[in-house]
Amino acid sequence: MNHQTHKLLRPTWVEISLSKLRRNCDRVRQLAGARSVMAVVKADAYGHGAVPVAQCLAARGVDWFGVATVEEALELREAGIAQPILLLGGLYMSDPAHLIEYRLAPTVSSTARLDTYAECARRHGKLIEFHLKVDTGMGRLGLPRDRVVSFLEHYRRLEGVRLSGFFTHLASAEDLVASQTEEQSERFREALAQLRASDIAPQWIHVSNSAALYAGLNFLDENLVRVGALFFGYCLPIVAVPGREAPQVEPFEPVLVFKSRVVYLKDVPTGTPLGYGAAFHTRRSSRIATVPVGYADGLSRGLSNRGRTIVRDRYARIVGNISMDLTLLDVTDIPGVDVGDEVILLGASPHCSITALEIAQELGTVPYEILCSIGKRVPRIYVD
Repeated sequence: MNHQTHKLLRPTWVEISLSKLRRNCDRVRQLAGARSVMAVVKADAYGHGAVPVAQCLAARGVDWFGVATVEEALELREAGIAQPILLLGGLYMSDPAHLIEYRLAPTVSSTARLDTYAECARRHGKLIEFHLKVDTGMGRLGLPRDRVVSFLEHYRRLEGVRLSGFFTHLASAEDLVASQTEEQSERFREALAQLRASDIAPQWIHVSNSAALYAGLNFLDENLVRVGALFFGYCLPIVAVPGREAPQVEPFEPVLVFKSRVVYLKDVPTGTPLGYGAAFHTRRSSRIATVPVGYADGLSRGLSNRGRTIVRDRYARIVGNISMDLTLLDVTDIPGVDVGDEVILLGASPHCSITALEIAQELGTVPYEILCSIGKRVPRIYVD
């Protein structure tokens, strides 16, 4: 038993391996080569805990951090993170003075917000550096390519702001069969040429995300990569054609394990209804374990009657509808199950494994949603 779990008032928790996180960081740096590395720790570091993860990666030498919101950035600053922080989603409605006070670099996608930053910089007498995002095919945030020239003309008339970074966001870097990434790369090159024609040379140029880095893609003059999922041991599967496979790299290790314990056991006869809506009826005399974890903790209700867990190094099927706080398992075929036995919801035992990718494929989503869905009421325990 982990020495920290005996203190839990409810035996449901997540273990996060800092040693695996460090090894993944070393592999990211190896793939990045001469390029600097931005660790994306938005959404509470994909559910792993932004502050402990950022502190671990900062000590490992990452160069930048990327977050989605000002609140996420302030949490890092208050925890002592000193590296540059990029607000990937922009500033939205927050006070621009936060950029100066907390040394944050905003993402800019339009001249309107840039004017606000310039006014703030004038008022405080401090320079605000920003990264310009150009939309090359994602269709979310980002300056439309046909507005790059007019944006640069406007930017050159302003004081107090500096375009220090230039980037775009790839939509399907894991797909080496489709042409979208090549098309986005070409559009980005064209936009970068427009900057240089205006005598603007950003210090930081970044395109690669986790999938692009893992697939070994290269982009013109890139000197910074933005990586989130790989740090945590995940990447969408690379879709390739013969002759264009992704390079063979040392595997990344999932760093998060989601666990609970059996708190109740009962033997029931054939035909017993289980759970809300009687969505499952036993087809034989069965031994049913109750586990104190449910969809409020991030165990998706979509896994009802089709998900599985690991008990005593054997797979145990989820039966009945997963409820908010409790889940039922069929442990009939697993000898010796007792109250207090550990249940692995996401992770591995010596002979069994359940990954976020496996669960995501079962539910028709991506592994990052599975990780981010693990609720705040589930304690994170950091182990070495």
